[in-house]
Amino acid sequence: MHFALQKETLVRALKDVTSALATRVVQPILNNVALETQGETTIKFKATDLDLSIETLVAGVVYTQGAITLPGRKMLEIVSKLPDDLVSCQIEMDTLTATISCRKSKFTLTGLSYEDYPKTISKRPEQAYVMPVEVLKKSMFQTSFAAASYDASSILGGVFLVLQDGVLEATATDGSRMAHRQEKLNVIAPAKATDEVTNEAEVDGESKSSTITLDKATTLKVIIPAKACTEVIRTLDNYSQAQKNGTNEEVRVGFSDGQVTFETERHCLATRLISGEYPKYQDLFPSEFKYLATFNREEMMKAIERVAIMSDDRTHLAKLHFEDQTAHVTANTPDIGKAQEEVSIQYEGQVLDIAVNVKYFLDVLQRLVSDEVRLEMLGSLKPLILKGVGDDCYKYLLMPVQAK
Repeated sequence: MHFALQKETLVRALKDVTSALATRVVQPILNNVALETQGETTIKFKATDLDLSIETLVAGVVYTQGAITLPGRKMLEIVSKLPDDLVSCQIEMDTLTATISCRKSKFTLTGLSYEDYPKTISKRPEQAYVMPVEVLKKSMFQTSFAAASYDASSILGGVFLVLQDGVLEATATDGSRMAHRQEKLNVIAPAKATDEVTNEAEVDGESKSSTITLDKATTLKVIIPAKACTEVIRTLDNYSQAQKNGTNEEVRVGFSDGQVTFETERHCLATRLISGEYPKYQDLFPSEFKYLATFNREEMMKAIERVAIMSDDRTHLAKLHFEDQTAHVTANTPDIGKAQEEVSIQYEGQVLDIAVNVKYFLDVLQRLVSDEVRLEMLGSLKPLILKGVGDDCYKYLLMPVQAK
């Protein structure tokens, strides 16, 4: 087995897949990345921890066909330090030894048999949606952070993704906060299933940026582990950066056999689904409010970041005092000190004091894209709702905390 490709391409391929490698290894082969040549110009890289699998195809020159698995993180560390030039990978299949060379540098790595590598993605799902990359990426980016980190395997440790009748919904909650994004898309259905991610048509002149194609009419309701969502976001980011021709980037989302897959032209990511019934969240968002504060997102975020320095490391508590057209933000740690900031706002309502987890408050401000933010409130211990001004698709619920 022998192939060569540019150092930058090889580094990108290894970075794409190594995040799927197991951190606690039961089987030594799960430390490895599988490499397989396909034709004369393509090499497939794949990695898995048995729950999450990532595959990517890259262009190179294939001199001799073959397949092997090599230590993934060590290979990435080696290749990252090579000169920016063509990298040659030559494998002796009898000894499973790989020689990686570039200019005057030469390394050898001992691999394991490709035949012993776990099957990563069982089969390409027949039921799927094809949608714009940016739509899916934003939905996951603005919700997955709110999933419970304390129990990644429970339903609260995932993002509830629903695709039905042209509406995409993504929801995540850890019991103290909830992030929800809902977006209406134009639907082309049914579409002929193909082996490529394609979408040739537009609907009534509408832009493809708001269009999804159904490979097969279906409803998708799945709970995706938050870790997998983070990897989907990263993979789609890398895919977008690699697309230099400005074309409409699309991702195929499908499910089968307890897995959900996300496919682009060069990538395929598959993850197990979390089983269970997701909580009924629709009625948890208040339909009215008594107090309304509107403020500049950047100004509030910077003020809270400074105040957070003095918040308790355990509770992360900060107090918000709303009066006239000013929000007073304070945090206090006994025996250490206190911080106070004032932020100009537009405010409707009586004087109000609320205590919040400052980390949870910052999380959403860092993910909103609107310059102005609406904060809707019902009272000191009632849920807060944050929305970007001009963005009706997204809302974030945050429960206040009881201040002593």
